[in-house]
Amino acid sequence: MADPRYNAAWRMAEQWKQRMGQQRPSQGMSGFKMLGAWLLFGMLLLVGTLFALFFLVIGWALMPLLRYKMKKRAERFSHTYEGQASSKHGSAHYHHVLEGEYEAKPSPRR
Repeated sequence: MADPRYNAAWRMAEQWKQRMGQQRPSQGMSGFKMLGAWLLFGMLLLVGTLFALFFLVIGWALMPLLRYKMKKRAERFSHTYEGQASSKHGSAHYHHVLEGEYEAKPSPRR
């Protein structure tokens, strides 16, 4: 087998490693900067969590109001529909089901 060091990609990687070794290592973040960054990140997480909890509680508090409003709207719709149906058919035995509308008729007696 051929020696991998004669491979062009291998040589480029070796050259890159040599160049990186010659450069002066960069100074990392100081301890105070790193601590400040972590504290800032922690505060942002805390504030975001508090906002989420606040809006969750507001949503839960408004849910009964929304339920009441939707119930009233459904009742108003059903009363409107029944009023239209009774004026159309003039019958007290008018029914509305999901499959359609029907009217029960008495069976003929013999």
